[in-house]
Amino acid sequence: MLNAQQAQADRYQRFADLAPFIREAIGTIGALTSAQRTNVDFLEREFIPALGLNDELLHEQPPELPPNFGKGLHLWQYPNQLAPYLAWLARNASGVSSYMEIGCRWGGMFILVTEWLRNSGADLKTVIALDPIAPTPFLSAYFDLPQQQAAIEPIYMQDVSTSPLVGAHVDRLKPDFVFIDGDHSLRGALRDHLLVRSRARIIVHHDIHSQACPDTTLLWKAMKQFEAPSFDMFEFTSQYPSVNGSFLGIGAMKRRSAQM
Repeated sequence: MLNAQQAQADRYQRFADLAPFIREAIGTIGALTSAQRTNVDFLEREFIPALGLNDELLHEQPPELPPNFGKGLHLWQYPNQLAPYLAWLARNASGVSSYMEIGCRWGGMFILVTEWLRNSGADLKTVIALDPIAPTPFLSAYFDLPQQQAAIEPIYMQDVSTSPLVGAHVDRLKPDFVFIDGDHSLRGALRDHLLVRSRARIIVHHDIHSQACPDTTLLWKAMKQFEAPSFDMFEFTSQYPSVNGSFLGIGAMKRRSAQM
């Protein structure tokens, strides 16, 4: 137990040491042109790797990307999935006023998507990060930036999505764009979906094409049938031939009645 606690403490210190990179990442995202934000090849090969990739479960990661592991934002995404998703998001950001991430972990993806929305025409007023762990150095540094405090209301909830307090916040804030990456059990992921389903115009599920996450993969397969009358579905599930297996995957749902 002490070893696990020490490992967690060491991990937090590592992210504290990397926290100054947040300003650099914000500047890099903000400097992109509108053409670059929809250039999938550029995003995949240059932009995303430069932001820094996760260094956990490396057997699931492409062996051609090691120079980028364990750096920067520690994005736990495949560049060839995240790039077309970001390009899609750039074309669908207009009208988004609130963003919620259920399961934000270290916070790199949350920071990237928040800044991506801000620079792609969204009129963000509120961003909500939800996770059972304490705010990480990444998120603390990001929320403390003066431009964040002036422009949007940042909310961090150290809680589980089934908490009555979380439900009350969702009722009050009515997030219109939600990224679901929390409880990966079938029951848990479905409950997260139902938590925001009646309010959100865009709902995105993670790990929809992963042999490591069979429940969320099955849920997305069901969603494509059950939610088809109300939502258009978009999948970003490309794999790397160099990886033994299929992992990750991003599934976006956009409500048909909302023209964003």
